[in-house]
Amino acid sequence: MNRRLVGTFLWFLVGWTAGSMATYFLGLPEGLNFALAAVVAAIVWRDPAHLFWPQGRRVLREIPERKSAPAARLAPK
Repeated sequence: MNRRLVGTFLWFLVGWTAGSMATYFLGLPEGLNFALAAVVAAIVWRDPAHLFWPQGRRVLREIPERKSAPAARLAPK
């Protein structure tokens, strides 16, 4: 649970920074900072695809390994 809280907080800061940059460079409204930060943090907290938190490791294990040719076949004689 602590990792999720810290991760959510850090991604909130990333969203806040991206919103601030968009406000400054593109002249967008000032409220975009908080809105973008809240949306990013909510997505990370909820994690709909289960990629960020331990449940997501199950998804990565299910990806089949790519078979490669043995090194002996690749070396010229």
